[in-house]
Amino acid sequence: MISVMPLTNQPQVVEIAPGNAATAPLSIKSVAFDGVGNLIVTLSDDTVLDPVPCAQQIAAAFGGVALVVVDENGNLLANGKQIGKVAAS
Repeated sequence: MISVMPLTNQPQVVEIAPGNAATAPLSIKSVAFDGVGNLIVTLSDDTVLDPVPCAQQIAAAFGGVALVVVDENGNLLANGKQIGKVAAS
């Protein structure tokens, strides 16, 4: 059994400023990871939210510092570089 520590989120801030009301509700246009594991969210008005270090937070939840992946050939990759090979058991 893996023990997982709960993640904490940063408090959110809402700014109220003079100006016109939005003409349409905002929605999420896209969600993607950049080359270093940050989650990048773009809204329907093309606003890009601050990057979230998602890969680091997931790794930390499992007691690690980075995520690694295995490609379809069994190559173990970290930061885009092969660091080993795995075999199905």
